[in-house]
Amino acid sequence: MYTNFLFLHISTKGFLNRFLHKISQPSFNSVSFKFLLLGMLLLLTLVVQVQPLAAQETSEAKKEAEKEDEISIEEQRELTIKYGIDSQILELISQLKDQKNEDYLPDLKELFSITSNTNIKSSIVGLFDSLENDGIVDKAFNQLKKYDDLEADFVLVLIHYIDDYQSDSMTALFYEMLDDPRSEVASAALKAIGVSEREQYAQKLLKLYEDQLFRNELKAPLITALGELGDPQAFELLDRIVSDEDQSKSLRWRACLALGKIGGDEAFESVSQLLNDDDPILRSYAVSALGYFDQSGTVEILIDALRDGMWRVRVQAAEALGRRQAEEALDILKYKAEYDPDIRNVRLTAVRAIGKLDSNEGYNFLRELYSTQKTPAGLRTAAIEILVEDDLNASLDVITEVFAEEWGKDKSSILDYTCKMLSTKESNKLAPLYKRMLNHPSHINLLYYGLRGVRLNKVGSLKSEVEDLTAKNVSRGVQSLAKKVLEEL
Repeated sequence: MYTNFLFLHISTKGFLNRFLHKISQPSFNSVSFKFLLLGMLLLLTLVVQVQPLAAQETSEAKKEAEKEDEISIEEQRELTIKYGIDSQILELISQLKDQKNEDYLPDLKELFSITSNTNIKSSIVGLFDSLENDGIVDKAFNQLKKYDDLEADFVLVLIHYIDDYQSDSMTALFYEMLDDPRSEVASAALKAIGVSEREQYAQKLLKLYEDQLFRNELKAPLITALGELGDPQAFELLDRIVSDEDQSKSLRWRACLALGKIGGDEAFESVSQLLNDDDPILRSYAVSALGYFDQSGTVEILIDALRDGMWRVRVQAAEALGRRQAEEALDILKYKAEYDPDIRNVRLTAVRAIGKLDSNEGYNFLRELYSTQKTPAGLRTAAIEILVEDDLNASLDVITEVFAEEWGKDKSSILDYTCKMLSTKESNKLAPLYKRMLNHPSHINLLYYGLRGVRLNKVGSLKSEVEDLTAKNVSRGVQSLAKKVLEEL
């Protein structure tokens, strides 16, 4: 069609040149003029009709070419997993981990089976681990059986992944691995045995500790494992260690916490005696250990520990009170959250402890903390994280107010973090906030968060806003995500 248009254009130009030449001749008469004029009109009519069609054909061809050139992000990722080099695959897995994306786990599971690249294998296992997905446990276990031939870093990743899904044969392999000459591998195996909660291994570990050939560098992780196993028969050894002032400090610290995990009246008495020890770190371990006991007076001891001059002790006390959901500690925790001299550690821990109390008064305090601009940034983000996760509906009004205050700023870390948290929350109340994100004029992060929230909650009412983000004037990444969201709505 476009070629025909060019031909008509050239023909019309030639005809006009001949027409002008003819009318300049003396022999030219009115009849000739009429015929020539009629021919010229016919040609012009054809040009007018053909030109739009040619333009339309050209536009459609261009669009079709662009469509053929464009590859969706899903296809690109699938091709990367199949054919990409190691750096491309590792970067993709890192992105999937950040996005908590499970869509490509089957493809990566297959890749794990065929690749010999341990960096890729390790990264794949790390992704499954972060997503708490057990889909590759058997393959990882079979790989771990060859631990003697594997790099230590890869072995550690495999152990960390498998330890939450232990079978008897897995725990037996971990016990075998205690003879591995690499201390970091043997230590990780000890930790995994503790996680298994198989008490029959407590007796084996107790015998190992008393064995003179047992490596000193493994005694600390062994003590920790004894605490996790929770066998009361370990009390005698742990009490002996924690009471011996000539013993290694690190072993006393571990033994103190292990006593808290084991529990019982004898352990409570032993740990309580350490609260006035000269070693401030041992005091902090004692406070942490007390948080596991149910004995009368424990909460009062922990509240008093919030006044200790050592920040580590106060942090452990706040954590323990939160873990126990001790509502009687709310007032002092509120004070610590606002006025403790240590902002980064004690105040932050107090905020999180208040969230664990799960009380209306505590949530009201967190809303006030979040909405106050003078509140340190770290405390505001901690507060909104708790509110979105545990008390969203009651917090929507204050979140909307913060949106209004921060919306017009060139850069707002609290707005960005709030939107990020909202994008991960399943709720039928968030459509108005997602709509605002999708229409932010400048912050591209908010567009991503809005799209993720719409996708997670299947907000069909915002389909029009999502379609607007597929336009060519939007960044390619946003376009790709918007198209994916549209497919799922």
